[in-house]
Amino acid sequence: MIAAIIVEYNPLHNGHIYHIDKTKEILSSLAPTEQNYIIAIMSGNFTQRGDIAVLNKYTRAKHAIAAGSDMVIELPSIYATSSAEYFANGAIQIASKIQNLDLIVFGAECDDIDTLTEIANITTSKEYDYQIKKYLDEGLSYPVSCEKSFKNLSKIDTNLINSPNNILGIEYIKQAKKLNLNAKFAPIKRVGASYNQIDFDNKFNSAKSIRVAIASNNFDLDELKVPKFVYDDLINYNIDYNKLFAIISHNCINIDSVYEDNEGIINRVKKYSQIANNYDELVTLVHTKRYTKSKIRRVLLHIALNHTNSITNIGKPNVLAVKADCKNLLSKIDFNGDLTCGEQVSYSNKIYNIVSKDKITSNKMLII
Repeated sequence: MIAAIIVEYNPLHNGHIYHIDKTKEILSSLAPTEQNYIIAIMSGNFTQRGDIAVLNKYTRAKHAIAAGSDMVIELPSIYATSSAEYFANGAIQIASKIQNLDLIVFGAECDDIDTLTEIANITTSKEYDYQIKKYLDEGLSYPVSCEKSFKNLSKIDTNLINSPNNILGIEYIKQAKKLNLNAKFAPIKRVGASYNQIDFDNKFNSAKSIRVAIASNNFDLDELKVPKFVYDDLINYNIDYNKLFAIISHNCINIDSVYEDNEGIINRVKKYSQIANNYDELVTLVHTKRYTKSKIRRVLLHIALNHTNSITNIGKPNVLAVKADCKNLLSKIDFNGDLTCGEQVSYSNKIYNIVSKDKITSNKMLII
């Protein structure tokens, strides 16, 4: 059997290894006598929070293989840096290019697939869309509009639609239905730290808490709770957001529209990029009640990476790494598609090399 997991590994930590091990358990229970495989669909150099990945995509793909994955396919930055809907759409597009894919396994705060499926059905209804538009027109932010609309249509606890991993899981279900992907879903309940938790946890840390720690120069291996093979690369962490700020300020001068911005946020970026002194200050100045800071950071990355609305499909899948004894998996991948997205991926590599110490020196697939 083949299972796909949709991940960021920013960075990979012990909780992610737990996820991989649980996926192996599920596969073994379903097909105990078969050769089972795990294919990770992983964000490239930039992430869904609107952040620069702490390590480049090839380094993180190497970690994914060391942790138990058999292949890693890149989720291109235009999808990886987008809202949950577009992130999931890109990931499911890639999943649909894996022949004989049986299962998509994802971590979630809720591991009841029936409840998540019911939420997916409600949030794809015309009435739900109508109510969201009504609340947006009243000036409420998108997340608040979604919560209010859902409360009007369901008795399910709204905390379930506000939990970050649930949000993505629900979108995977919706996008799979939209793209006619027949693979089944298996959510694994998240344990340890919550998605946004900054403090360290006694079981599994969140990736966010690890990023906060290393940004503060805390490289205590026992506290970080990451595998040694990840730690050995993390100690070279060095991301320069001042360089990203300079790229954004330059790129926004001559553009009038940017991917996923249908509300004219670009105009606020143009205005405040001339006033702000650094990246964090720019995010704060552009932020309003209507636009969350996560939304702002994603738009800023779209500007830096020249993401435009002309990119409409995933194109040719980009395999970052494969285990040496699993190269037969390459025959399971449909490599048909245009090069538009691939050309954009190459550009994102160049931007990453400007802002990160962990340089990409080769675009060749890793065979590990």
